[in-house]
Amino acid sequence: MNDAETPRFADDALARLLAYCDQPRDVDAIAAKLAVEASEQLRDWLESLVFAGKLQRHKGKRYEAVKVPAVVGTYRRSRGYGARGGFVVPRDREIQTIDIPDGLEEGAQEGDLVLASFKRGKGRGRRADEYREGATGRVLSIIDARANEAAGIFEISHGGKPRVRLEGYNLPRYAYLQPHEVHRMKPGTIVRVKLLRKPDSRGGARAELVGSVGSIDNPLHDLDNLVALFGFPGAFSDEALEQVRGLPRDPDPEDFQGRVDLRQLPVITIDPKDAQDHDDAISIEQAGDYTLLGVHIADVAQYVTPESALDEDARFRATSVYLPGRVIPMLPKELSAGLCSLHDSVDRIAKSCFIWFDAEGRVARREVLDSVVRVRRFLTYEEVLPVLTQGTKTGDEVVDQLLLQGRKLADALQRRRIARGALTLEIPRAHVIVDKNGLVSEISEEKTDPAHNLIEEFMLAANEAVAHFLLERGLPYIGRIHPPPEEDSVEDFYEFCEEMKLPKPEFDKPGDLQKFLDRTRGMPGGGAIHYALLRSLTRAIYHAGPELHYALAVRKYVHFTSPIRRYPDTVTHQVLSEYFDIGGTLRWEHTPLNLPWIGRAGATPPGKKIADFEKWEFSMPHIAAHCTERSIRADRGEQAANQIKILRTLIPRVGEAFHGTVIGVSPMNITVRLDDLLAEGYIEFNELTDGWVEAHRFWAHYETGAGVRKVMLGDRMEVEIAGVDLPSRSLRLTPIGEHAKPQSWSRHRNREARDRRKRKGDRRKRR
Repeated sequence: MNDAETPRFADDALARLLAYCDQPRDVDAIAAKLAVEASEQLRDWLESLVFAGKLQRHKGKRYEAVKVPAVVGTYRRSRGYGARGGFVVPRDREIQTIDIPDGLEEGAQEGDLVLASFKRGKGRGRRADEYREGATGRVLSIIDARANEAAGIFEISHGGKPRVRLEGYNLPRYAYLQPHEVHRMKPGTIVRVKLLRKPDSRGGARAELVGSVGSIDNPLHDLDNLVALFGFPGAFSDEALEQVRGLPRDPDPEDFQGRVDLRQLPVITIDPKDAQDHDDAISIEQAGDYTLLGVHIADVAQYVTPESALDEDARFRATSVYLPGRVIPMLPKELSAGLCSLHDSVDRIAKSCFIWFDAEGRVARREVLDSVVRVRRFLTYEEVLPVLTQGTKTGDEVVDQLLLQGRKLADALQRRRIARGALTLEIPRAHVIVDKNGLVSEISEEKTDPAHNLIEEFMLAANEAVAHFLLERGLPYIGRIHPPPEEDSVEDFYEFCEEMKLPKPEFDKPGDLQKFLDRTRGMPGGGAIHYALLRSLTRAIYHAGPELHYALAVRKYVHFTSPIRRYPDTVTHQVLSEYFDIGGTLRWEHTPLNLPWIGRAGATPPGKKIADFEKWEFSMPHIAAHCTERSIRADRGEQAANQIKILRTLIPRVGEAFHGTVIGVSPMNITVRLDDLLAEGYIEFNELTDGWVEAHRFWAHYETGAGVRKVMLGDRMEVEIAGVDLPSRSLRLTPIGEHAKPQSWSRHRNREARDRRKRKGDRRKRR
């Protein structure tokens, strides 16, 4: 079969929909026009187009194509006494903030996700007396009103007002409480509040206290606090748990029917030592002149069937969340750590992806099939690394040979991937392990090494192979995409290169960006260069269709290899199961290899033949957008959990001096990463200067008594820990040594400021 892509049903349906919705249309009329059922999936599709800014929702759930320049963004109210109206911060970062004059907000409140029209011109600023060149517009509709209830951190504002600091993409930054509600409440307490739609006199959000969650002082409360703050899900539904109770502890042998029996194949898993679920395994064989890679993934779709209670819960959760000492699983533990986990020496059902590679790592053939596997050996990365790098033994000759063959193949795949333009960034991340008291027992750095690279390369290959299969047959598809960097970000990075006296890499030339990273890896401040590039890139997201994944340099890529912990992978498995149910086979061969196939022969019907094809297609954009939001939330929650645990270890070390590297610059401060501690802290500019500051994205100029100084990403600094603030999860640093602010100059500047204030006061008295 060739590699041609089947025309996509969703593209044709969208074109017909937008042409038809030249005026508001209801769901029944749209369904009749498209000749489909007015299903829940169709409604989800229409809502996803509203969130994408292609349709405007009217009262009565009627939909109209957007005909004017408009964007989707978060509405914020202007601040300060006398300020009126607000502004919209577009989700598309290439579009600037849009001012919304008073009376044109259509009832939108702080934090609402809105659709706003706009035009270029002279716009009102965020404060009452501020004007600037920009864009103005009006809110057309509220897409997603902010939540009615939320959790936040209680604090007292600089003006002495009680407020709650909130976290979330569609929440106000702060919500203000009445003083009588928080009598004797300690700042830092995690509380639940009800958000009111009517703002206070300053335009800020108002809230009513519902109750407290936990104390910031107790490390055992950390994870409960974060679960509340980020809105992570709690218990599974009763219906899902009832479904789990009806499942066996181990697969029923009847489920092996129609599957290829691979139990005699040497299959291994490689995972972190504290992993609780194991959804992927590998095998390596020599097949003539070719290396045969097998990637075996737990067949979650066998038990999590579409529209079942388990499926509904999994879709809502979208991802597992891994916090130090706790996992918030996407699936109940009976599945995630039991029936669907590829434990060693037990039978498990799987979906196996086989790929034949030549000596250069080129794909010659691929196949996906339903299988039965039995893991021969569970290994940790720590066990595998010395086998690959030092020639040590595992005690199993077959496993040793598999690992050595695997490294040779993985290295070839990595070379090819980098040559086509893929990126390998080295950004340190902490892996935190806590004890029963919620305190840190171990902090290690997640590293890139041959053991991790081996698994990563094989999972990437399987994900790409499955993406090709889905698109070749026109099957429903949720891709993982990574948009290229925005033009402004590239220009900023080029300015950074000029300041660092580095040659500018070509972002559009395959392999050139990675060569740039390799050249700078060993130089002073090399790690900061990786941070600078990371800040120049966009975020990877899920998308219902094939588009570029910039960091991987591919256009066809799905998530297939982690269905226990990621819902898009589960959906991919469900679609494959639907295709196998109609007798479809997934095979592709570049040239005849004269080698036997693994699975049985069969038909290759088009993907449109699967049951409920239109429903699947209509559900994909909604699932993609939901899973993107949930994955971002999970990433932020995991980082917050690591941060607060690390900060607890630094409380006794306030006043100690450390060396670090500048890794970030903002208009208010610089970020410094402390050597060996995997901790990041900030230095406010008033700790560097009492004069003016001009901050760039990657550096800042500031005035000192000796003239103008400059600090930029990659600079080394000696700092002192000045304070640890657990509620804000922040580490305050003070520069010492050569970057310390001259005290004599500080006293001189302070005296000048006092004199100016005195002269100003005298003038007022004379008036």
